[in-house]
Amino acid sequence: MNNNTESVPLKEEMAQDLINKIIDEETVGEFQTLASDLALSEEQAQGIWNWLVQGAMSFVEDLNRDAAEYCSETEEYLRGVYGNSLEARKKAANDLILKYGGDELVAFLKKSGIGNCREILSFLMNLADAASEDRGLIGEKASVLSSEEKIKAEIARLMAEPAYMQARHPEHDATVQQVYRLRKHLFGEE
Repeated sequence: MNNNTESVPLKEEMAQDLINKIIDEETVGEFQTLASDLALSEEQAQGIWNWLVQGAMSFVEDLNRDAAEYCSETEEYLRGVYGNSLEARKKAANDLILKYGGDELVAFLKKSGIGNCREILSFLMNLADAASEDRGLIGEKASVLSSEEKIKAEIARLMAEPAYMQARHPEHDATVQQVYRLRKHLFGEE
């Protein structure tokens, strides 16, 4: 039996890589032994092998498509919740991960896919927000709010924006949450 897929038309150039990663040498050997035990002809064995490889590739393509769709849905959801502050929040979460988890955590989150989970992303962004000195002014450099006037001015500015006043605005929920956090900070409820 031939250990390649040249006779099978492939949509992607990942056939050999797939064979090397998913279908290891031990599996190839087991299949060759089984084909021999069943007295399959070379043509029959190659046909079954090609079918198995094509099925594995189809499975991987489905997983990749589903993962890409989930990532897209997550991005859309987070953009709906956090609006224009999403990029600043993501950067703050990345900085937090690097600071306290290092390169190993970054690599783990990427490799495992956990870093694409919207609940984890939301948690990390909220954690980064809570860890910042200004607690609520996402996207700005951290600075200590030294007076009630600054907090009140920020609340007034946010409440005057359409994002706060219009319930259907894509940034409404995020803006309301910012005002809520600032009010809690103002009244010492944190």
